[in-house]
Amino acid sequence: MEHIYLIVAPRDNPADYYNRKGWYSMVCQAVVDANYCFTNVYVGWPGRVHDARIFSNSDIYRQGENGELFPQHTVNINGTEIPVFLLGDAAYPLKSWLMRPFSDFGNLTYEQKTFNYKHSSTRMVVEGSFGRLKGRWRCLLKRLDVATVRVPYVVCSCCTLHNFCEVHGDGINEQWLNGVVGDQDNVFLANLQINQNNYAENIRVAVASYLV
Repeated sequence: MEHIYLIVAPRDNPADYYNRKGWYSMVCQAVVDANYCFTNVYVGWPGRVHDARIFSNSDIYRQGENGELFPQHTVNINGTEIPVFLLGDAAYPLKSWLMRPFSDFGNLTYEQKTFNYKHSSTRMVVEGSFGRLKGRWRCLLKRLDVATVRVPYVVCSCCTLHNFCEVHGDGINEQWLNGVVGDQDNVFLANLQINQNNYAENIRVAVASYLV
């Protein structure tokens, strides 16, 4: 999941930060858990940089490819060993450690539709996490009027404080969520295929059959 944060036009290489939406920004790629906490935050790339480049250069990608992201634990489903994996939307590549939904061209099977529905329902926690983050730290709802080099520190600090609040049961006022609008901006990854293999597809098919 990637979100965009509005920033002041940098003095150095401002064109790199001018995104396709027409404003200066910096990208934040994050992973969240089921408790609305951020478990991995990768922020600092200019808003104009291709999302595929950001993802492929992130620690989460390197760890996933090297088998360092999760414990080496699997569950056998219909003869296929299913490892621990992340969920990513349709913008991300299908990997054994990263499951994306089935592409919908109008001919999905019942199993595939069920998988996509459950996949989407589970990922609702991502938008919820960003909503709660921005609800608590309103500075993320507007332009960050700090030096470009400080933007990652501000975003990561907000994520850390957010986690502290969530872990210690500091509830969120629903009124804080008013005006919080999601700004997911990772569509450029839609056709990205990075070392996709049959094992990843077998995992997705096995999980889809298990869910019905």
